[in-house]
Amino acid sequence: MFLSNSPSETPADRDGISQARVAHVAVLGLGYVGLPIARAASRAGLRVTGIDPSPEARARAADGEMRVQPQAAPDDPPDVWIIAVPTPLDGRDRPDLGAVRAAFATVVGGLRPGALVLLVSTCQPGATRTLCAPLLEGGPLRIGEDVFLAVSPERENPGQSGFGLTDTPRLVGALEAESLTRAMRFWAWLGVPTVPVASAEIAECAKLLENTYRLVNIALMDEMQAAFAALGVPTRAVVEAAATKPFGFAPFWPGLGAGGHCIPVDPAYLQREAREVGASSSLIAAALRANRARPRRVLARLEEALGGSLRGRRVLVAGVTYKADVADLRGATAVTLLQRLQRRGGCAAWHDPVVTASPTILAGIPRALAPDAHPGGSLDALVIGTPHSAYALDRLAAAAPLVVDPFGLLSADAVAGRLLHC
Repeated sequence: MFLSNSPSETPADRDGISQARVAHVAVLGLGYVGLPIARAASRAGLRVTGIDPSPEARARAADGEMRVQPQAAPDDPPDVWIIAVPTPLDGRDRPDLGAVRAAFATVVGGLRPGALVLLVSTCQPGATRTLCAPLLEGGPLRIGEDVFLAVSPERENPGQSGFGLTDTPRLVGALEAESLTRAMRFWAWLGVPTVPVASAEIAECAKLLENTYRLVNIALMDEMQAAFAALGVPTRAVVEAAATKPFGFAPFWPGLGAGGHCIPVDPAYLQREAREVGASSSLIAAALRANRARPRRVLARLEEALGGSLRGRRVLVAGVTYKADVADLRGATAVTLLQRLQRRGGCAAWHDPVVTASPTILAGIPRALAPDAHPGGSLDALVIGTPHSAYALDRLAAAAPLVVDPFGLLSADAVAGRLLHC
């Protein structure tokens, strides 16, 4: 159920956030979600404080548009709090909302009457109502009367133009009408289109469904890559042909498995909540298993092609980030493949044109200066880990006696019997 958009506002309508006095917005979390919001608020003429304990995050945000600090100042309460902190899975694939709890503790410590708290971090269904609301109402302030709480899950697409903060409609849900209205006004002042929904739970579930849809289809295409390759049919050409149908089909592409902080994570959030009410999904479970297994299956095919053993084999992985042209290694399946390769006795190395420093997660695995030059000598195999636009496919195709292409980017003719699709 959708709600109609509120009428356009004039500066005089902006309760507590007027142009007459510059409003104060605090953004907790200055990553790929929080930083664009903070900058948009600053461009809209609002006074912005960016808060993040990470020195690296603060350094990225320190461009003069906002005040940046490791923690909130209790003597400078904001009018709007934006919660944009990470919500990963823990070691047992359960939602880890520790950062959200810590953020709300910060908010409560500096909460003033009339403030709006906007949760944009991805959480499980019910988190706004059962976790966030009780934390805010632990004192004398009441939601909908004294303070206001809404959820508006992030819909960022790092590295792809045309889908930025002001290009993508933002879902907004709340526990009552006034919080919903104020949250929609805030986004409107930043130039962000909104889609109000009838409850906080609808907004939470919709975000999880979006990425579950993507995971299921990505897992399907990864399996179809192996099937079509065995049939001698180029997978990408099949997808391109199917995508000419103007209805009922959306193209997804094969790869090394979905990485990052959303697609492999959000379906697990949804599955856990569904399991709690006795409605777990066998399809989501299968997609999660298939995605986790993808690097292992690719490595098994490589091992088989190298005569049954990886020990001592010099293998270079070209591209190690979770997504092309994005310098982010969180959940990167190429990193998983490298680590497994090293544990199997392989002489692993990596190259990546968008990673500027050698990350801790790859400590002990040498970095190559070029995608066709292993630090230990001539290559036995090259694996396309992330197809960055900076890579020339013809150079990758000629880099090694065996080239592993999980993405289906290289043609068999170009690699002349040295290509392994898997």
